[in-house]
Amino acid sequence: MRRIIIAFLLCLLCTACASEEEVLSPAIDFRAEVVQNGGCSFVAQVEADFGQTVQMFTLQCQTNENDELRFSVLAPETLAGISATVTEGGGTITYDGMAMDFGLLANGNVIPAAAPAIVSSCWTNAYIASAGNENSLYRATYEKNYDEKKLIVETWFEKGLPISAEICYNNERVIKITISDFSLN
Repeated sequence: MRRIIIAFLLCLLCTACASEEEVLSPAIDFRAEVVQNGGCSFVAQVEADFGQTVQMFTLQCQTNENDELRFSVLAPETLAGISATVTEGGGTITYDGMAMDFGLLANGNVIPAAAPAIVSSCWTNAYIASAGNENSLYRATYEKNYDEKKLIVETWFEKGLPISAEICYNNERVIKITISDFSLN
């Protein structure tokens, strides 16, 4: 009887592991596609929540195999046309006398203009903490560590493509990104 119980528990354990792999599989497959294609491009409508104010801007983004993100500002119109290359740790971006400085979020760890770079970097190399289906969408949760500080990046997928993402710090959303026109390089 004891052997039967042990065998049953081992089967149960193996089944649980298989289902976890199946749940993570779409996030892992997406990561492999982005890496194999040398990056991706997308439009990011970024909403930065400073508590008292919310700032919004729209960027045309393209990533490469080095986790760099090149963007051109589409909106607001006063900044349209500014282009820059940033990494997840980017800073104030100044070109031709114009600057995009939206302040710092998440205790100084997130610069809103670099938010799409943080998200795309998570897609390719951050720890996938969890994943699963939420309503009709697939959600992947990534953890990004900065020294002893941790950002949580949630991405929602529809038909295998990212449609939105959130960057959270201390259980509060600081950045929301609506993603459109996604394609692999």
